[in-house]
Amino acid sequence: MAQYHFIGGDGKPYGPYTLEQMKEHQAGNRLNTDTQVSVDGGDWQPAGTIPELATVPVGAPGGIPQAPVAAGNAQAMVNGPGIFMMVLAIICIPLTLLGLAMNLFAGSLGSILKDLPPELADQLIRDGAIGIAQNGLSLVANIVILIGAIKMRKCQSYGLAMTASILCILCDWGCCCLGLGAGIWSLVVLSKPEVKAAFQSA
Repeated sequence: MAQYHFIGGDGKPYGPYTLEQMKEHQAGNRLNTDTQVSVDGGDWQPAGTIPELATVPVGAPGGIPQAPVAAGNAQAMVNGPGIFMMVLAIICIPLTLLGLAMNLFAGSLGSILKDLPPELADQLIRDGAIGIAQNGLSLVANIVILIGAIKMRKCQSYGLAMTASILCILCDWGCCCLGLGAGIWSLVVLSKPEVKAAFQSA
């Protein structure tokens, strides 16, 4: 027998319920076509798109208000980690650009200064090339983190928000492990059913 969960107007998930119990919630105006419902742990989707719940009232005149409250709660939840990741990215982007400039300079020294021992010149060129690659990847990652965090605060682009959170853990952990904390916080918030529902309805 299928089990159903739904997001209430307070932004919290309720369930599991049987189909008969869901019908009772329909009758009590606790569900409408926009109410986010999960069947057997599947993806959240509007109740109006689920065949057995297709008779959900178009507007629930009474009972608990639905999507607006849930979306507001979800937006408040993503705001903190979103701002945290934005600040980290804004700090890391200029530092990465500075690192790129220093790597370019170090690599150039190996070619310009002819009096350097060949071993030292080769080492400078190698270190410069490795540094350029590392800082280039870090620059791209932090731009993605910044864009993802901005989208996350608007409850848009769930996949990009998740990618930004993972990149924050992988790329910004060196700064007193702040990136690690911000990324984990963000992933925990993004995994909440009411937050997923808000992204889907955005």
